[in-house]
Order: sequence, then C-alpha cells, then structure tokens
Amino acid sequence: MCGFVGFSDAGAGQEDARVTAERMLAAVAHRGPDGSDWCHHRGVTLAHCALTFTDPDHGAQPFVSASGATAVVFNGELYNHAVLRAEVRAAGVALRTGSDTEVLVELYELLGMRMLDRLRGMFAFALHDARTGTTVLARDPMGKKPLYYTCVPDGIAFASELTALLRHPAAPRTPDVRALADYLVLQAFCAPASAVSGVCKVRPGSYVTHRHGALDEIEFWRPRLTPDRRAGRGPGRREAARRFEELFRAAVARRMTSTDRRLGVLLSGGLDSSAVAAVAQQLLPGRPVPTFSAGFADPDFDESDHARAVARHLGTEHHVVRIGGADLAGVVESELAVADEPLADPSLLPTRLVCRAAREHVRGVLTGDGADELLLGYRYFQAERAIELLLRVLPAPRLEALVRLLVRRLPARSGNLPVTHALGLLAKGLRAAPEHRFYLSTAPFGPGELPRLLTPEAGAELTGHDPFTEVSRLLRGQPGLTGVQRSQLAVVTHFLRDVILTKTDRGGMRSSLELRSPFLDLDLVEYGNSLPTGLKLHRFTGKYLLRQVAAGWLPPSVVQRTKLGFRAPVAALLRGELRPLLLDTLSPSSLRRGGLFDTGAVRLLIDDHLGGRRDTSRKLWALLVYQLWFESLTAGPRALESPAYPALS
Repeated sequence: MCGFVGFSDAGAGQEDARVTAERMLAAVAHRGPDGSDWCHHRGVTLAHCALTFTDPDHGAQPFVSASGATAVVFNGELYNHAVLRAEVRAAGVALRTGSDTEVLVELYELLGMRMLDRLRGMFAFALHDARTGTTVLARDPMGKKPLYYTCVPDGIAFASELTALLRHPAAPRTPDVRALADYLVLQAFCAPASAVSGVCKVRPGSYVTHRHGALDEIEFWRPRLTPDRRAGRGPGRREAARRFEELFRAAVARRMTSTDRRLGVLLSGGLDSSAVAAVAQQLLPGRPVPTFSAGFADPDFDESDHARAVARHLGTEHHVVRIGGADLAGVVESELAVADEPLADPSLLPTRLVCRAAREHVRGVLTGDGADELLLGYRYFQAERAIELLLRVLPAPRLEALVRLLVRRLPARSGNLPVTHALGLLAKGLRAAPEHRFYLSTAPFGPGELPRLLTPEAGAELTGHDPFTEVSRLLRGQPGLTGVQRSQLAVVTHFLRDVILTKTDRGGMRSSLELRSPFLDLDLVEYGNSLPTGLKLHRFTGKYLLRQVAAGWLPPSVVQRTKLGFRAPVAALLRGELRPLLLDTLSPSSLRRGGLFDTGAVRLLIDDHLGGRRDTSRKLWALLVYQLWFESLTAGPRALESPAYPALS
C-alpha cells in the first residue's frame, strides 16, 4: 500500500517540481512509511511513498519500464502478480525485480489498457506513456483505493488523497455545493465529484486519460446483475454453494499468500469476518492468525464477546481493543480537522482505533467487507423484500400509516439500530423507487430538507440537483431487475464504494495498515452477481449461501446470528465528550464564515438533540465532520509543514 502524487510540469524547473512534489507527498506520508522517491519523466513529475509487501528491496517507485517509455506510481497490490509475471516473461520480457509494480508497467507496454481485464487485486495507479504523451489514471472495479485529479495550467495534477492534491499551487479550493448536497444525503462525496469544485475522483472501474490538454474517461467494468426471471438457468443450491466456497477460498488464499508479510483479520464476531478468519486460519495450520476486535464500553454496541468466542473456536491469536467515549472523541479532535475529504460514517472512528492497535502487530489485515452487499445481508434487504410483497396487497399510503402506527406504539431507545428508529427510517422511503429507498431511509438529510438547511445563496446552486444520478447511470441498460436487485445495485453504487471502502481505506491507511477484502474479489463478485436473489436472500434470511458454506467451519450460533452492525455511539458522544466541540464548530459565527448553512436551522438541530427532544445525531455528525474539514480548507494550504520524510533528492 502506498500514497502517490503527480502533475504535468512541462517547462517547469526541476527544483520547483521537486519542492511541489515534496509538499504534496508529505500530506500522504502516513500511507507509506517505508520510504519515498520521485522522478521527472518527460514532462510529468511523479512521487511515491511506500508501504511494501512485494520485493521491498527492488520495487521502489516511481518505477520506469525497461524501455524507459513508461513510468508508473501504484497504490495497491496485484494478488495474481505471480501468474501475470509468468505471462510477461513468456512474452520475452526480462523482468528485473519480484515487484508487482514492474509486472503492471511491463504488462501495459505489452497490452495497453486491455491489461485491466487481467488484473486481480486492488489498485489505483497513474502512469505516463512518453511514446504518446498520455497520462493515465485508473482505479480498480470496486474502487478500493482513492484517486483525485484536477486540471492545472500545465495539464493535470493528481494524488491519492484530496489533502495532497490541494497542496499543488494551482489546485482549486472552492467547496462544491452540489457535491455537498450529495454528501448530506449519501454520507460521502461520491465519485466522480469531490468536496472541491474542479477536483474529480476517478470512478471505480474506470480510467481517465490526459493527452495534449484533452481528458477522456473510459469505463472498463461495472456491476451487473442477472435478472431473476432467468433464475431457471442458474445453478442449484448445492452447485452454487460448491462454486461459491471454491471462489471464496481462492479469494482468501490470494490475499494471504501473495506476500511474505504476516497478516491478521479484523474480527467483529459476525458471520462475514468469522468466515474470513476461519479460512485464513485453515490456510496456516499450527500458526495462529492474529485477530482484532473492538470492545465498546456501551453494551448496545459491543460484540467483543462474540468475537472472542469465534477466536477460541478457531484458535486465533486474539486481541480486543477497548474503546470508550474519550477514545472516540480523541480521534475526532486530533484527526478529523486534518483528515481527507469529509465522510459522515461515524464507524470510521472505531475503525481507526482498531487499525491503529492492529498495526502494532501486523502490516495488513483481512476484513469481511462486501459480504452484506454481495449477498443481501443487510436488514434493509429483508425490509425491501417485505415491501415488495406487501405493496401487492396494500397501497403505499396505507402501508406507510401502518409503519408509523407501530413506531408510535413501540418504546424509544437510543442504542445500536433500535427498532423504532429503523421503522421510522423505513417509513420515510416507502413511496420512493426501490433504488432510492435505502438512501432516503438512512440519509442524514433528505433532499427535501436541504433548502431549509442551506443558505438561500447556497441553495440556489441546487436547481435540478439529483443525488441519484450515478445510481440511474448504472441501472441504465439493466432492464428486468426486481426491486430487491435494483436496491442492491444502488447500495453497491455509493454505500459500498463511496462510504464503506472509503472508511476502510482511510481508517487503515491513517495507521499505515493495509486492509484486504476477500468478498470483493472480482471473480467472487461476478459470480455472486450472476446468482438469483433466492440464493442470497432466501425468504427473509440474508447471506443464505454463505451460511450454508460456513456451517462446516463455525458454530451454529455464529452462522445463524443476526447482524448487529459496526457503529459508534454518536448520539451519546455529541451530548457528552464532543459537546464543546459541537457547540464551537457549529456556532453561528463559525457557520457564517462559510456562508453555506442556515444558522437557525442548525441551532434547532443542536437544541433538539442536546435537550433530548429528538435524536438528530446523524444530521449533526454530518455537519460537524464537514465543518471541521471546511475550517481546515479555508485556513489555507499547510505549505510550511515539515515533510514527514527527508527532502526528496
């Protein structure tokens, strides 16, 4: 894992280019503590900091091809680099190192961008082809690694993180209000937009080319589901389970055996991470795999006993990271103001703490991320199935009234996923399209709330705004999907790719820890997408196929247990440890400096939450995270900070 930056520099002096690269790279130093380097490659400057896993002695970056024509900086790992290395050698290329980066650049010179179909791993990379004067920026199909870019007078600038890109002297610094509106609904700044106007993110499964001042975007992969009406052509349950297990085991093995470094597992005690830990431990008999879990002081959020039981069953080397309110507040106060682009998922806080503790033992960990989206594990999908059935006999208004009646009659509580809260959120989205319901039921702010939240000047920029543009784009050309399938594709579009994977990348890389996700192996994803819904959500049991497969590895209590969810007690934090920060950061004077939010609307949200009248913590959290970032942005570039590395030479 690594961080990188780069920019066009035709006509610039080498010393100026070096200083700019050094300043930008210092902002992502946490992504690569093993060393850094830079190069000027025929009109483009590239710089890189490394967290090495393959051939650390010879795979230093930027890496230049044997021909000298192509230079690359690469963040990620190719899990099938051994297979690709053999193919490259068979084509007559004499490889000089054992690095997967060299395989990438030489494969490009053999196949061009057709090589993307051959890659299996997680990656974001930038390469410069001097033969054509083309700069290429690419991200893996799921978008596990970030990549930002912007046009500058000399051409293009790019970086692994927005914070680094903004240190380029020509980078824009104006907040993007339309992207902010998306964030307030979707919890993240979703590709291709970013928090800053004029700065873009490369979409997952896409690459961007820059040549002679022209930008082009090419999509090489997108998630596609097989319509359920073709279910009769699909495999039976036994055949599907056999093939799924085969692909899952291969996915875990790829991530465990592609490096000599010792790896661990983030173990929540739920089915997904427990299945990953089970296979990982089977691959290393007699060598306990390190596992790590969070132990919350609040019992409504704590799964550490379940994780401990799984660890005992599997025989892993288990570590519990105890997390209290002060620990979570400490991450907010020390990091969010200087962190990268805002993300309104509060589970980033415990993720960061667990990753920081894991880094004391290992350089990388496997996770269970992706199983809920691939195999319909969220309770939301069960609700979507129920909605499909109930709307056949009840009109939407009557169903909505029934849910609201249940909400009023059930007792309120503020723990992890209380029933009343879940039902209330569900009621908000009942009349919406299936692909919108998940977001409307979980959004910090619904689209209809934004005009009251934003100032008139900011709100005027939202004419014609649609937060679901990207969802609609990916649904085009996929007719015949059921409501559950449409909702699954929507959840993958933003919640998985822009929220979950941003959280894991950021939580891990702030700790210089690599996170690997076997459930997001491309072969496994494509197989899961080809299966009928009934093999994933069987009646109202999610992750049905995984439960069948894992029954031989794990205790029944784990296989059958209902998902709790990895969350942080934000409602209590905002009333307690973070109350002073909340009141200061969202004070009228602070908000007026930005001119984006209506001070009266925000004050009402604060008073309601702190006064106990209603839980507005999701809204306040989104606003607090954004405002902390905004204040850092308007403070100006942190150009005078000392770089984390010795000066680039």
